[in-house]
Amino acid sequence: MIPRRDALALLGGLVATACAGPRSAVTAAPAGPTFGLDPIVDMVPAAGLIWLVDARPQELFHSAKLGPALAILLPDERATAFARRYGGVDPRHASQLAIAGFAKATLGLARMPVDAALLEAAFASRGQITGRSAEHGIARLRGNVEGEPEQVAIFGQGAAIERGQPGPLQTAIYFAEGKLKRALPALKAEPLSATAARLGDAPLRAFAPGPFDGQAASGLGGLLRATTAVGGAVRPVEAKASGAVRVTLVLLGAWGADAPDAAVRLGAAFQVLSEDPLGRLMGVNRPIEGPRTAGDESALTLDAVLDLASIARGLRDATDATVAQIMGK
Repeated sequence: MIPRRDALALLGGLVATACAGPRSAVTAAPAGPTFGLDPIVDMVPAAGLIWLVDARPQELFHSAKLGPALAILLPDERATAFARRYGGVDPRHASQLAIAGFAKATLGLARMPVDAALLEAAFASRGQITGRSAEHGIARLRGNVEGEPEQVAIFGQGAAIERGQPGPLQTAIYFAEGKLKRALPALKAEPLSATAARLGDAPLRAFAPGPFDGQAASGLGGLLRATTAVGGAVRPVEAKASGAVRVTLVLLGAWGADAPDAAVRLGAAFQVLSEDPLGRLMGVNRPIEGPRTAGDESALTLDAVLDLASIARGLRDATDATVAQIMGK
């Protein structure tokens, strides 16, 4: 399960890598061809990955159908206050965003215009800078923020932040430089490559590789105990009213002949979740369509059309204190 608080906090920190302040000594990455891989999620390493969110915020927030609903979660006044605090950087304008959780670190990557000189001032305002470097088109800062290691990197039309034990950011840079010939990024390595293929393209996707044990294994009516990877996708439904989104959930596993029964259990687990307090708060218990479930030998799927405005209002009410803290209000 993706920690909601960690994902929101990392998003705020990631955008802050391009925040404003007085000019300083870091050498800016030179302008020119975009550094890194496209999509930027292909810089996320598979080794040690616990969860991954892959999004295209610019596409989501600028959508005539989805933008108004998302504005409930991140209204203009809050985004403006954030941009004012961080030098005009608006989190809604990142064309690509990947946030990944590892056992001892969290990594964020974004495709957006950045300035290394402004980056240093932002870093210094959050904590203590202990090192700087600039080579191969990448400017990097290392330091400590609230007693925890943090690194930021800036490259042509992109930025990154790593919190916690160093490692994932360096691997991501190696991927971008083409130095890891025998390793695969997260969404090109099993089991997430098969999960991503099942989900298809979408402006918002989330993944978690198995195996799942402990309390997590009891999730979704115990189905996670036999699941090798979970993936979810959100995409607009053009034929429906404004704000309607299709939510697709995929559970990869060796379901074999048990797939039909397992699909029924998945539907029942969705109903239970939809009727819990958070599910009701987000309106998941009042779907526009579905849910519909299906299963084959290697995957279970659940598909439902939901009202994004209801989801956004529920998430706002459930997380407002955290979002307000991130946005500096």
